[in-house]
Amino acid sequence: MQRTDNAPGGAAQRMFGAQAAEYAASAVHRSDHRLDTVRRFAPAGGQQWALDLGTGAGFTAFSIADCATRVVASDLTRPMLTETRRLSRERRLDNILPLQNRAENLPLAAESIDLITCRAAGHHFADLGAAFDEMRRALKAGGSLVMADSVAPEEDDLYRWFNDVELRRDYSHIENRKVSELEGMLADRGLLIVERELTATYMTFNAWVARTNTPAAEVSALRRDFLTASPAVKAAFLIAETAEGQDISFAWPCFIFRAVKG
Repeated sequence: MQRTDNAPGGAAQRMFGAQAAEYAASAVHRSDHRLDTVRRFAPAGGQQWALDLGTGAGFTAFSIADCATRVVASDLTRPMLTETRRLSRERRLDNILPLQNRAENLPLAAESIDLITCRAAGHHFADLGAAFDEMRRALKAGGSLVMADSVAPEEDDLYRWFNDVELRRDYSHIENRKVSELEGMLADRGLLIVERELTATYMTFNAWVARTNTPAAEVSALRRDFLTASPAVKAAFLIAETAEGQDISFAWPCFIFRAVKG
């Protein structure tokens, strides 16, 4: 499937603007092991400024609210930031500052941020390399980047299958990278990984396609491709039909790390 919208952030704005309320209610985004690990990897309080990139409805920003005096909750999509404002008020968090911008162009001074977090968003960035450049620029020396995102297996066939089904399900998808590629991109920018965890995010097919309002014809094609996938694909992503035959369980690999700016 080929992308047809080349405007920076255009696909993401349409997708997440329309589905903001769905993501605000999504259990896998509200609270999961990725969020717990990001919170555990984030340095404790005493920092002045933190930034959560691709904040969505703000759940990662909320989780690090006690780590810094101010937390900038940054997202490309205004309806998502509306959810961030609403939910932060419900939680009585007065240090969350919503900001609409692209990850590749941060309106922040150089070396002004102590901590950057980013959960389940990097595969939507139009230019991940440029986003990493901006993160490095904004981070203070010794500052931390804590990131969690789905990643593709190192095997090319599995990489292609994974990115194909993700793009067909979600037209704002850009690319799930391999861990080896992410490691190289960080090293090239002087961002040293000091903590890491390779885990998996467990999901069910029906909720996965509902979250992005995937068209019915594509849902049928995707369901077929999951159920008829090769043994290697099924083993890599733990694909299994439920006992009732009404749903499919699966798992995406997830890489969580803390990198420090040297």
